[in-house]
Amino acid sequence: MITYHAIGYHGLFAALGALALLRLLPTGSRAHRLLSRALLAALLITAALVGLSY
Repeated sequence: MITYHAIGYHGLFAALGALALLRLLPTGSRAHRLLSRALLAALLITAALVGLSY
């Protein structure tokens, strides 16, 4: 059974991969901006899901 906690933890593991990829991409590139915005949105959603699980 998938719980809110499991979704949150998997989201954080994916965020670590995204952070590693952000370090490899050039700073001003379009891919860097898109990934950083997607990462921010994913972290906000993860925080909301974990917060709602309590």
